[in-house]
Amino acid sequence: MKARKFLIILIIIVLLSMTLMGLDSINAVDNLAYVVSIGFDIKDNGKLELSFQIAIPSGGSESSSSSSSQSSDSIINSVECNSLESGINLVNSYLGKQLNLSHCKAIVFSEEIATKGIGEYVYTLMNNIEIRPTCNVIISRCDAKYFLDNSKPMLEQLSSKYYEVSSTAERSTGYTTDTTLQEFFSSMTDTFGECYAILGSVNNGNNSGGDAGISNGSDNSNIAPETPIDTQKNIETLGIAVFKDDKLVGELNGLESISLLILRNHLKNATLNIPSPFESTNFIDLYIEKSKCETYVDVINGTPYIQSKLEISTRIISMSDDYKNLDKSTIDIIEEYAKNYIESFIYDFVYKTSKELKSDIACFGKYAVSDFSTWQDWQDYNWLNNYQNAFFNIDATINLKSRYLIVDT
Repeated sequence: MKARKFLIILIIIVLLSMTLMGLDSINAVDNLAYVVSIGFDIKDNGKLELSFQIAIPSGGSESSSSSSSQSSDSIINSVECNSLESGINLVNSYLGKQLNLSHCKAIVFSEEIATKGIGEYVYTLMNNIEIRPTCNVIISRCDAKYFLDNSKPMLEQLSSKYYEVSSTAERSTGYTTDTTLQEFFSSMTDTFGECYAILGSVNNGNNSGGDAGISNGSDNSNIAPETPIDTQKNIETLGIAVFKDDKLVGELNGLESISLLILRNHLKNATLNIPSPFESTNFIDLYIEKSKCETYVDVINGTPYIQSKLEISTRIISMSDDYKNLDKSTIDIIEEYAKNYIESFIYDFVYKTSKELKSDIACFGKYAVSDFSTWQDWQDYNWLNNYQNAFFNIDATINLKSRYLIVDT
């Protein structure tokens, strides 16, 4: 009888303990402040400025403190500090809550801090167990704090979802690349290629278009924030930030981004706006449905010789009304012109990265390593420094078809 009473009392104690533990968990969630993105800037005095974009809980009120600024569903707090961890502690003491980084979608570095080197910050982020390695790395052409402050979703209700949508341009346009923290860290530490990141900025609207590397008037030649879009002030991601080791050394526009994705076999699809071979003032839109690149690298007398063979399937989606009745000879002319055009801008890309930027972001090194007998031979050769001496051969095969309704009827 006593044993039964003891067992009942024990069960009641266990149930009460589990209930109290549940309440503690609920209270713990209420005491967390969820960070959507983190911005890294460098102050004039050389100190680090961290900006945390924090999600506002549903039904929560926005702070009116002068130390923060708001977007539709988030609040931004900035702190001057010596390191990420000390910055987190300082903000925790101000908020009265604990910053939680497990839902962070974007890490934003300003151009200024990126040119000085961001290796130590990337290592710190990778060592933080809360930061997901799948969050995106963005290099902002303006201050990171200003970038976050202007991330106001227009077609999304949540800032976190907005960052996910804005980084999918690789799959829909090819104008930038979806670079994650894990990918950036891996490229920064290996010997086969260099790292790169998404290029972003704040578009103030009413831009007349950029002049970033391509001067033929193509719509593919823009770079953030110079796209000719008349809109409200907001962030945009277009182009690629190129690194040598952990330092920013240059920027690529939309067409150069497409070149990188083709060479790395990462291009899903893209629309090329190319000059017409028939009228210099007109353009033709070619939709790339599929692309394949095979690369071969030979090291001849210490000099890399890189050959890339491209197979690109395209179709015409718009052109001048004068060419509605396209015959085979007209298609052949457009196909040959497209071949020369694509080879030309990819040549421009590879020579820009090797001679000007000296950064193998296309990761040609992974094809060169087979030329070396041992790993020590590969390390002694130092591919990342020898890439600047490379020569290239680009050979493209274009399979082109006009819009089906035009050709087949």
